[in-house]
Amino acid sequence: MPDITYEVNVLAAKGAPFAMKMLIECIESGGAFITYGSIAAELEQQFEIPKIAPIHIGHVAGNMMNRLLDVAPDAPLINALVTRPGGLPGNGAGQYLADRYKKKKYSDWDSLPKREKIAVIDTERQKIFRYKKWRELFQKAFGPLSETSLVDREGTEEDGKPPQTGGRAGGESPEHEKLKTWVSENPTEIKVASRFGNGKIEVGLLSGDKVDVVFSDGCEFVMVEVKSQLSNDVDLLRGIFQCVKYREIRKAEHAPYQAKVRAILVTEKELPSPLKKRAEILQVEHHVVRELR
Repeated sequence: MPDITYEVNVLAAKGAPFAMKMLIECIESGGAFITYGSIAAELEQQFEIPKIAPIHIGHVAGNMMNRLLDVAPDAPLINALVTRPGGLPGNGAGQYLADRYKKKKYSDWDSLPKREKIAVIDTERQKIFRYKKWRELFQKAFGPLSETSLVDREGTEEDGKPPQTGGRAGGESPEHEKLKTWVSENPTEIKVASRFGNGKIEVGLLSGDKVDVVFSDGCEFVMVEVKSQLSNDVDLLRGIFQCVKYREIRKAEHAPYQAKVRAILVTEKELPSPLKKRAEILQVEHHVVRELR
């Protein structure tokens, strides 16, 4: 453990709103969880601390959860999304679960079988993702959300991937942007349930990729790649594999929990027969939009 250059109780109190904002961004972007290490890295930069022991982030998560429960006693236990690298929280979250559900065995969290821990947290995660008042609770517990700013962490790697719009120079074409916007506003036209509402455009994944449109209720996801009338067969084939990639990355982001993820390719022209067969084999749904309204 590094030399301690901070007081744990002070870190817990000052760090709680930053941890909460990280969790809100995670939930709203369709993420799975936030690790102790990632919160520690954030707080190191926020407070200019050389090194924070990840074990102390449990105190930050506890302080955060206590302040949320003070203003909303029945709120889902969002601290269950603060986890070890494998996606499971530590003993601290187990105690909150024991108190909430009156099951003493949860207080001895580390002794539970992994399968049981995953089942318990998966149930709580669904409540967390479907809860719609996290921003409101942040305001009540910590003040205006806009006053808590996270450190900008842009990637520095340049891996030479072609643009997502099919390799066109100069960025996104108007045709692609128009189709993408239309899809986001018309979910039922591509057989996405209306309960999902409008889709989010240009959603980032942990791989660094961006998905054209994502529909989600927090527990189920529909990843949509669009290819406009400008796309040729090479673009369309690439679109199929982009769908596969995004679907599997979103599933991987949520491991060890099971996320329900569909992949849809939306085009303005029919797929050639070989590509249509390939999409079927890879379980990529395909919808043709012939005339935008």
